[in-house]
Amino acid sequence: RDIYPNMKGYQPTMSGIGGIGGTFLDIRTAVKLPDALRGEKYAFVGLPLAEFIPGGSINRDNIGVGRLCLVDKSLPADSYVQGVVILTSRAKALASWLAGTEVAGVKADLRKRELVMETDIDNQYLMAKLDDDQRKEAATYEEGKDAMNGLHFISVQTDENNDPAGFWLLREIPENL
Repeated sequence: RDIYPNMKGYQPTMSGIGGIGGTFLDIRTAVKLPDALRGEKYAFVGLPLAEFIPGGSINRDNIGVGRLCLVDKSLPADSYVQGVVILTSRAKALASWLAGTEVAGVKADLRKRELVMETDIDNQYLMAKLDDDQRKEAATYEEGKDAMNGLHFISVQTDENNDPAGFWLLREIPENL
């Protein structure tokens, strides 16, 4: 853990430590979301951390279904929390389904080029296959999650202009703990 990161050519997004970018030993296969729950569009976005702390604009009253985890007070307030916005005409159905599961997080597996949602103890759902441009965005997303100690979010909306039907602020716990 101490030697490899200091070597020339080390790429932290490909290391698999803490699940960043997917591990090479992870043999689980994500299953496709049912058609009725699949989003039409996905976007990697960042929101200021200040939006999630007391006095910020995101709170339990305006997230629809979902939950907000506690925010580590030691994180810099001027930093950004990375997230995935799922845009779908079936936003209420998807948000309701997610509310009935234990959403653990969204991972971008850079090696497999997949965007995967993890729920419950060991369920994985394939949200999207990533092309080259999306893979670059996904790498930024994973690096941002890592910089924020796993903090990230999922928002389910009908379009960019509407409030979320569901919103989850999550903290991914590293797999190596």
